[in-house]
Amino acid sequence: MSIVLYVGGSKDGTRGFVPHGFTKSMRETVEHGREIYVERIIRLARYGTVRIMALETLCEELIAGLVTRHFEAAPA
Repeated sequence: MSIVLYVGGSKDGTRGFVPHGFTKSMRETVEHGREIYVERIIRLARYGTVRIMALETLCEELIAGLVTRHFEAAPA
């Protein structure tokens, strides 16, 4: 199991457990409807390579910006 950061949608900024090899998950919300999160591996200049679950519809540039923002806000 891994701890991953969720990016986008109603889970933005939360951390959760994802079983090894689990690459897609879905959440039904009243406000936003169906949210599909997919595993992404991205490389960030300041943080190296990170594994995240991101809202399926987000582009790579937006994901990188959100992940960086969450990392910068996290306690050291």
